Amino acid sequence: MVPTRSHIPAGRPLWSLLEDAFVDEGSEHLTVHGRWGTIEIEDTSPLVREALHRMSLGPVALENISALHENFVRWKTGSGPCLIWRKLKNTLDQLGGCVVPSLGLNDGAGPILSVVAVTRDAIFALPPLGDDELVTMRRGTEIERLNGDQALACPGLAYQVILHGAPATEIAKSLLDARSTVAAVAEALQVEKTLVADVVAYLAGAGLVVPARC
Repeated sequence: MVPTRSHIPAGRPLWSLLEDAFVDEGSEHLTVHGRWGTIEIEDTSPLVREALHRMSLGPVALENISALHENFVRWKTGSGPCLIWRKLKNTLDQLGGCVVPSLGLNDGAGPILSVVAVTRDAIFALPPLGDDELVTMRRGTEIERLNGDQALACPGLAYQVILHGAPATEIAKSLLDARSTVAAVAEALQVEKTLVADVVAYLAGAGLVVPARC
């Protein structure tokens, strides 16, 4: 169940399609073909077409689409209605595991982590977490090698998380070692608390980070 509230990243959310997914565009239809079959998109508006085109090229910042920019800023800042962005997000949710959410820093470089589905019906959401909320990595989670990167995976979950590099790798490893809080991890690693909160939220959205039992 998608939470009614969600974490809003301080960093840069990025989106892409799975590498083996492709978009079939017609004048009256819009179809995404992926490893789990074919998905017909009901909303065939120019905005959705532009978003899917960009996402097929790799991790992109959707706020760069001019028709979406103002709505996206409102969503990030909580400064007003953002119905256009929410409508697009609902359409992306219909694509399930074909969508790859990633997290980038505000320096414009590539992603530091990516959330990749291993099941068709996966829907990603960022749960709200307090800076002092005690969390831990789900039992059974391990770091594996995947195409030259390190990946967090746990049997039975819909997602695995690709760790492209620092500081996501260090944050994830700290939670593998012991239960902790966003504030404590930020202090131990000497990184911004907002960055740790973003990484932890993405890991929690993938089901890998869970509340710690006292």
